[in-house]
Formats: sequence, C-alpha cells, structure tokens
Amino acid sequence: MKLRFLGTGTSVGIPVIGCDCKVCTSPDPRNARTRASVQISSQDTSIIVDTPPDFRLQVLHAGIRRVDAVLFTHSHADHIFGFDDIRRFNTIQDAMIPAYAPQGTIDDLKRIFDYVSAEKGDGGYRPLTEFRLIAGDFRVGDIEVAAVPVVHDQKPCHGFIFRHRGVSVGYAPDCGTMPEASLQRFKGVDVMVLDALRYRPHRTHMTVEQSVQVLGLIGATRSYLTHMCHEVEHGELQLSLGRDMFVAYDGLVLEV
Repeated sequence: MKLRFLGTGTSVGIPVIGCDCKVCTSPDPRNARTRASVQISSQDTSIIVDTPPDFRLQVLHAGIRRVDAVLFTHSHADHIFGFDDIRRFNTIQDAMIPAYAPQGTIDDLKRIFDYVSAEKGDGGYRPLTEFRLIAGDFRVGDIEVAAVPVVHDQKPCHGFIFRHRGVSVGYAPDCGTMPEASLQRFKGVDVMVLDALRYRPHRTHMTVEQSVQVLGLIGATRSYLTHMCHEVEHGELQLSLGRDMFVAYDGLVLEV
C-alpha cells in the first residue's frame, strides 16, 4: 500500500497571501503547503481523501490517472471545494465515482454541488458521483476502510484507517481532540498521520505538542504531522522530533 501526501497545509495554504514571514518566503520546498489531501493506493485501487481547492494541481503534480473512490473527512471549504474536478476522472474511466462521507457531510455536498448526479445526463460536463453513507467499515477495491470519529468544530468529522495485506495507515488531518475510543482504534497502525496546526493553542486543531503526545500514545511504527500553518518551519520542527516521527510535506510518498 502507498500513501501519497497531496497537500499538508491548513485552510489558507502556504505561502499565505500577503505574508513575508520566513516560512512563506522559504526556499525549502517542504515549506510550500497546499491544502490537506492524500491518496491511498494499492496496485489495483486508488482512493482520494478530501478534495481541497488545490485538488486539480495536486493530481497533476502527482500524475494521478485513476480515482476509484473519494472519501471526505468533513465539509469545511478547504476539504471539499475541489470536488468538481473529479469529473475528469469520470471521463478517463467512463465510470461513476463513489463518494463516502457521514450524513452531515453528504447533506452539505449535495447543497453546495447540487448539480452532481450518479448518472449521465444531457451531456453536461459535471461530476458523476453516488454519495454513500459511512455507516461502518467498508471496502474500496482491495483496501479495507474504517471511519474513526474525531472532534473538530461542530461539524461531524472522521479520520480513517486503511488496511491492505496486513499493513495499516491511520489518517486524521483535522482533529481538535480525540475521543478515547477513537484513540484505541488507531492504536497498532503501522503509519499514523495527525493534525498539528501550530505551536499556540487553537480551538479546533491540535497543537504540535498535543499531536506529538497523542501520536506517542498511538505508537505507530512511523508517525507524521500534517495540516500545518505558516508558524511551523519544516526543518526546525523535524529536528525537534523523535526518531520515528516526521513532518509530512507535499509530494511525500510512503511505501507501507
């Protein structure tokens, strides 16, 4: 199984518009962060988690040619506003692409993208999607998926666990706090990816310190921080982390 980080930034992206801080002007490409998204794939299956406003450029840079399903963590703008661009994959694959989400997120997606359909219509170039309610564990191709509730603002929000041929990846990019039951579900994954917005406290996101603490409790073989703002400089943070903990960056690909 392969994990590809398409985007590792927070809602405004980095560089931030009109900002001249050391991270926004950094020559280190790892400090340039588009909005958070990942691809989980096997030899036969390709899954996208979240479609941020940068989605089109992300898949172009990554060379992604197939999407078998889209999964949504929640319905904030920085995680859904690139959804329209899956229509190109409908054309390439000549197929409907399912989208999995909790009910509240499905309701928001149907309201915002009210022209989406599961069937071809009058020739209009629109996404062909069947919304599928996450009501338990499910499978996309040869990858098993479990949705794990986390607390982030007032909207329903999930992280995910992906399993394939005995290995597992946990992913929770937007997380203010993690319920104990969810923490227990993530324990034992081989790779864990978790929200680490900044060093200062935030109402709906984990700080770097909180994320490192939770990742330590989960105890994955490899752990990665994501969804970071421009207060976090890649190299400086990486130097402060332990041996098996890493700062994710756009374009990073992991073989799990």
